[in-house]
Amino acid sequence: MVHVVGNGVPGSGPQRGCIRSTPVHGRLTGACATVAAVLDHAQAERLRACARVLTAPARIVLTGGVAPGAAQALSAGAAPGVEVIALAPGEIARLDGPIDVLFIGPARRFSLAVDIFERWPGRVVPGGTLFVHGAFVTPPLTAALLRTVGASRAWRYFGREGALAEYFRAELSHGERVLDAIAQVAQLPWFARQVARRRMRARKLRSA
Repeated sequence: MVHVVGNGVPGSGPQRGCIRSTPVHGRLTGACATVAAVLDHAQAERLRACARVLTAPARIVLTGGVAPGAAQALSAGAAPGVEVIALAPGEIARLDGPIDVLFIGPARRFSLAVDIFERWPGRVVPGGTLFVHGAFVTPPLTAALLRTVGASRAWRYFGREGALAEYFRAELSHGERVLDAIAQVAQLPWFARQVARRRMRARKLRSA
């Protein structure tokens, strides 16, 4: 198990949230090829801002294809005593207790994405936050997200920064679920454009 402090680099910077990570297939990250492996400034700042409002004791957990910048941003924003943990998708049994902020990275397969969404978000406390990297960009992840979290009365769609979507744990009324569904459906045209652009780039690469 790798112990990382400060800004995600061993021994660097002030000790804030302590990251305890378990490599996934020999490495911590396995981001899907269709999602940027590095978070942009706005996405990283959104994660830092979320971590800043937590007070100890609190827990931030990352799973799936975690972009390196995600762990660094969350750790940078976390106050002393806020735990930041990165685990492989199959390691949920190793985690005791609730989650305050959950970050789920891209999954290449629909079945894996469904499994993650069915097992992990339920551990988030009421009022907690779920970040999904790759939402409305990668078809398998987006389909799994809308089938599970997106269709649940336990989650409110809070918006997105590019491919980083944010959800808030809350019990929605029927009317709120309808409005929430409309908000998510409104993202589909952007999703369709991203898929079309990737296909065009793929064709150009094949014809080059």
